[in-house]
Formats: sequence, structure tokens, C-alpha cells
Amino acid sequence: MTGSLPNGARSAKVDAVEPRPIAAGLSTLVLAAILAGFNRTSSFAGLLAAYGAAWVVVSVASSKRWPRPALTPRMRVPVTLLVLAVPLATLVGQRRALVEGESLVGLGTYLEDRLALEALPALHPALVSADQPQTFFVRADGARDVSVRLGPAIAALHAAPLGHGVFRVEYDPRRHGAPRHDGPMDAHLRVDGADHARTTHGVVPLAHPRVLRARSDRTEFCATSEETDTLVRVGLDGRSSESHVDDGPSDCAYTPSGLVVGHRHTRSVRFVDSAADDASISFASGVHRLAVDPRGARLAVALEEGRVAFVDLPTRRVTHSIDLGGLPDWLVFDGTGDGLVVARRTPAALVRVDVARGAVAGVRSLAAPAVTMHATARGTAVVVAVTDWSEAPRSQLGNHFIQDQLLALDAQTFAPLRHVLTGQRSPRQDAAGSTDLGVSPSALDEAQDGAWWVTFAGSDELVRFDPERGTRLAWPLARLGLAAPSGVAALADGSVAVSSASGAQIALLVEGRPRAVVRLAPDDRSLLRDASDALARRFGERAFHEGTRAGIACQSCHLHGTTDGIAHNIGGRRAEATLDVRGLRGTSPYLRDGSYPRLGDLHEVAEDLYRGYLEPAGDRRATLEAWLGSLPLRAAPRRESGAVRRGLDVFVASGCAECHRPPAFTNLGRHPLRSVFPRLEAPPGASLDTPSLRGVGARGRWFFDGRASQLEEVVREPQDDRHGRTSALAEQDVHDLVTFLESL
Repeated sequence: MTGSLPNGARSAKVDAVEPRPIAAGLSTLVLAAILAGFNRTSSFAGLLAAYGAAWVVVSVASSKRWPRPALTPRMRVPVTLLVLAVPLATLVGQRRALVEGESLVGLGTYLEDRLALEALPALHPALVSADQPQTFFVRADGARDVSVRLGPAIAALHAAPLGHGVFRVEYDPRRHGAPRHDGPMDAHLRVDGADHARTTHGVVPLAHPRVLRARSDRTEFCATSEETDTLVRVGLDGRSSESHVDDGPSDCAYTPSGLVVGHRHTRSVRFVDSAADDASISFASGVHRLAVDPRGARLAVALEEGRVAFVDLPTRRVTHSIDLGGLPDWLVFDGTGDGLVVARRTPAALVRVDVARGAVAGVRSLAAPAVTMHATARGTAVVVAVTDWSEAPRSQLGNHFIQDQLLALDAQTFAPLRHVLTGQRSPRQDAAGSTDLGVSPSALDEAQDGAWWVTFAGSDELVRFDPERGTRLAWPLARLGLAAPSGVAALADGSVAVSSASGAQIALLVEGRPRAVVRLAPDDRSLLRDASDALARRFGERAFHEGTRAGIACQSCHLHGTTDGIAHNIGGRRAEATLDVRGLRGTSPYLRDGSYPRLGDLHEVAEDLYRGYLEPAGDRRATLEAWLGSLPLRAAPRRESGAVRRGLDVFVASGCAECHRPPAFTNLGRHPLRSVFPRLEAPPGASLDTPSLRGVGARGRWFFDGRASQLEEVVREPQDDRHGRTSALAEQDVHDLVTFLESL
């Protein structure tokens, strides 16, 4: 016979052995926090281990009937908080390490981008710019008829089917209408009669006067703004005139009879004469640069397809052209007018062209492409600004190795005549080896006495170099509102014109003081009041060009917002090819390894690797993101439609679309490097972001390390069919696949 206890006594005995579930859970959480805090846990695995250990301790304590401290209800809360104070403070301090270690930074941005691309029908890019033609892609599986309306002021656009649910849309703001304001904008996709709403972002760029071109008598100069399709002419008295020209004016030049303007998007040059009607010449690709020979008889036209065309000015007819195998970025004639020096961007080189024969007369490879170039008055030498100088291209072993310098070279032989390292220190610097002057030379011109006028976008300076005496006289420009100066022209009366693309203004300076200022857009104060988005982009563009304490700017490697075509040893890890910064919006994460979840996080490269900026500013992270997120890809080149469709068939059949998924041609994923490229040596844990293939045909260097110089090599390189099942492709399949990739 068993005895029995009163109900109250039994309850007390049970409570002494088994704590109530809520009390046991709280005890476990408190102990887990203590263990995690004192171990400085910075991972979910560590937190789980701490909780498991705490659960075991609490369970054992309960079963062993270990004595518990006798605390009154009033004492329990303050004592518990006191015990938890130190470990909780430690855990709070570790929150950033936890978030970064578990790849939770920017998770919201990543999920937003991912959902936008996965919600079918999907549209890419979600950015509509008012300044240039763009190509959009739509993914609508199984659809037959698709049209897109990008905003209330834009006409409905037909989407051309390519197959596999992929559609291509060509948009031209001049013909179809443009966004009227900055900010979110509804887009409507009509798919087989059903309407689908999507959110895009409209951008209306401000004027950007970049390169300045002086007339031969130096009494007038011109500049163009691609963003606003504007040509501006300015005289010695500071009086200016503006006129609208064709789409995407990329350069201007003076001829004996007037002005000629080159256009990137209408692929033409237009003669703007005072005594005759305008006339134009069309080309197969966009016009990038112009140069007129000293005799005024011939015009050289640099084309984006990698050719230079020559125009006889009296007859205005194209006489011949020559293929240079890469973008001819800068053009200057020598003193005779029979020789043309071309700075080719990728592969980087100086090329001398015998104009009469229409043939290449000499090539000198460069380690880095010319940032800008100018011919001396006599035409016997060219002055080139570069970030590195050697006999041949090479991978940079230093972390983002940059050495800003000016070179005077013989125009005939390219033999070095003078060499000037521009980086300088000031007393403001805080560490040996740092530079904060002479950062990122952006434009060159020659004074009447042979001195070099140079603007520095990274340190906001106008500098007068005397190459004979080796002297340097500098004027700060930021206080004049000329941040990130982009152009310079020496004038006949001794004054100097300087342009600021980001600031949308041109100033005529005498002894460093402004004599006249030409504004092509509102100033900062007006934008703060009326257009805060435009002001954020302006500040972000300045930050992109601004030099850090280490003398390096984003512009140093991402030349003119694109790429220098060099493989840099980024962060001291491995050589990686510089990426183009256009078209990045909505494709997080960023960098080759996907280590930056948001565009603004790229600001940390400057802060962490190059010790930040000298000058205090507002939220550079936010403004940099605003500017980078406003840069559209240029309209994709047209290719033969049959080859494009066949290439898409090969693309899908080879498994490329599994990672490079339409419409952005990326799944926003990350992959272990060795899983994609098993034949390459790679450090443990190295990973790669799946890059978007939009604009892949224009990159100049391919693969993450830039080891391929032709897009075809990407398809043909054997990687055990891990990087697409392409090893057994026929020649025609390879050709069609490359054609499709170039059309993106």
C-alpha cells in the first residue's frame, strides 16, 4: 500500500525537482547569453552551441536538485540584468561581426533584387534614363506577345521574341518619350493580353561638360554634354551660347569653316557652320573622339567599333578607315598632319597611323591605358597621362597599384622624353607614403610658353607644370565649385578654361581666380531645394573621382566610369580584372566575390584599404550608391537576328542560363571558385559572384582574372564542362553563342 500526500505538498515536491517550463526556458536563455558573451560568439553556429550547452546545464541542474539561490520576486529582475550586463554588451558589440560572418549585410537589398528578377514576367534593367537609348530584356515563360510601357510619358514598346521566354525591347528617349523626373516610376508589361505592374527608377541627368576643345587662334572653345545633347561655345569674354545637337554628342572640334560635332548614339558627325546648312556623315558605330589636322584639311573620327575613319574636310567625304583592334580613346595629329597618334584603350597601347597609306606605322604597348593625351604645339611630341608605365601590359601585383604620371613621348618613335610623377604630399597627410595632391590627372593642354596645364580630378587642382624647369604651380578648384575637373583649355589672353562635368559648369580663370563662370545646370544650393536626388548623384560622382589618403580614386581603375582593362591584385588576395560600373542597379551583391551587398558598400574599399578621404563630407556611401545606381548600360549592339536566336538556343542547351538567368543574365548567386573553374589554383573558400552578362561584349578582358582577351576564349576554355557544357560545341554553335553574348 502506497501512501499519499496532500495536493499542496505534492506540487511543492514536483516544483523542487522540475522547474516550470517557462522558468527553465528563461534560465536556459540567460545562461546561453552568458556563455555566448564571454566566448565573443560571432556566428549562428556559436550561438546554437551556447544554447545547447546552457540547455544541458539547466537540465542537469534540475535533475540533480542543485540548490537555487533564494531570490525574492523583486530581486530576480535586477539580479538577472546585472548578471547579463557584461555578456549582453559583448554580444551587442559582436553584432556586426555576426551579421557579416553570416552574410546578412544587405539581406533586404539582395532579397528585393532577387524577388524583382524572379517575379515573372520580369524586366531588366529597372532603370530608365532620359539621356540615351537602352536595351531592356523581359522574361515571360511561355508568352507569345509582349509589350512594355516604361512610364506615363513613354509610348508602349514592342518586345521582340528571341525564344525560351526571352524578349528584347529597344528604347530611345528621343523617339519614345523620356522620364519627366527622378525617382520611382511604374512600368507596365502586357503579356498575352494580361497587364503586370513593375517598379522602375527614372533618371533625368544634368548637363556634363567634359572635354574642352580650343579653336586654333585660342579665342574660343567648345564643349559637349552627352546627357543633355548640348553644344556650348564660349569666348574670351566668358559669353556663351548653347545649342541642341543630335543624340549623344561625344566630342567637338574646330575646322577652318566652323565646328564639327561627333555623336555617340546617332553614330554621326555633324558640321555646324555659320555660313552653310548643317551637313552630317553617318557611320556604322558610335563616334567617340574627333581630331582635325594642323592644316585643317582632314578630320579623324574615332569609332566605338575600334576603327578610325578619315574625312576630307573640303569635300566632307570619308576617304578611308583603319582597324585598330580596340577602342581608339584619344586622337592627336603630329605637326605634319600626315601622322596620327592614337591611344587605344584595350589592349592598352599607343598606335601611330600613317594617314596617307592608311596603315599602322608603329605600336607601343602600355601597362595601363592613357587617361588623356595632348599633342605639343609643334606636334613633335605627345603628352600622355597614365596610371602605370612599362613596355608591356602586366597584372598589377600591388594592391590596386596606381602611379599617376605624365609622359612626354616622341610622336614618331614613342621614345620617352620627360617623365613626371604627379603624386605629391601635403602637411595634412597622416602617414608616410601617402599622397593627396596630383591625384588622377584628367585633362591636358599646353600654354603659350610650352608649360603644361593639367587638371586633377582626384585632388581638385589646376596645375601648371614647367617641364623645362621642373616647377609646379597649383590652384585649388573645389572652393570654386569645380570639383572633379574634367577639361582644360589654354586661351590666347593667358586665361585658362576649366570644366567640371559633375558640377555642370565651366570657369575662365586668371591666376587661379574666376573671371567668368558658365553654368549649364543649377548649383548645389538650388538642387538641395528643388532636386535632392540630382544633388545626391552629383555628390556621388564627386566621391567617385575623389582621391583617398593613399592617392587612389575609384576613377583610377574604373576609367571614365568603365574599366582600365587591367587585372589588379585587389585587397592583396588575387589578380582580378576591373569591372565596368555601368548597369549595376538591381544586381546585388557586388565585386568579383560578391562581398559587398549594396552599391554604397563599395565606399568601404576607400575607407578600409586606402585610409579614407582627407576632406569631411556627408554620407558618401548613400551618394555613391545614388550615382552608381543611375548609370545605365548603353544600348546593346544589333546583331544578325537569326544568329542571336540560335545563340540563345546554344546558351540554354549548354546550361549557361542555369546561373546566368534572364532577364538580367545572372541568378545573383555565389559559387565556390573551384566548382566553376576546377583547373585553376584557388585559395580555400574562394568564391565568385555570378556576374550579369549584360554588356559582356564590351568588356575587353574576360573571366574574373582577365586572362581571356577574346570573348570566344570564354566559350572555348576547357573547364571540364563546369563553366557551361561547351566542350563539344561545333564551330557554328560557338559563333552563334558569341554573337548572342555580344548582343546583350
